[in-house]
Amino acid sequence: MVVCLSMMFASLKSEVVDHHKGRVELEAMDDVLPLSIYCVAMSSLKHAPTLHNMIDDYLRSVNGFDLERKLLCNFDCAIRYTQSEYI
Repeated sequence: MVVCLSMMFASLKSEVVDHHKGRVELEAMDDVLPLSIYCVAMSSLKHAPTLHNMIDDYLRSVNGFDLERKLLCNFDCAIRYTQSEYI
C-alpha cells in the first residue's frame, strides 16, 4: 500500500510539472493534499475504514520513514474528508 501511495505521489508531481512545463512544482505535502483528496474521492474505495485502520497501525509501528509517514497522513486525511463516517 505504501508503494502505491509513493507511486501516486510521484505521478502527481510529474503530471503537475509536465502540465505547467516546469514552471510549477508540488513542493509541500499541503500542495499534494487537495490532489490526494480528489484521487480518493474519484476512486471506489469499498473498504476505506479498513484502509484507515491499516494506515493507523503502520504509523504506530514505523518510526523513521518521514516521507512515507507524510504520504500516509495525506491518505488518511483524504479518506477522512471523503468518508462521512469519519467526519
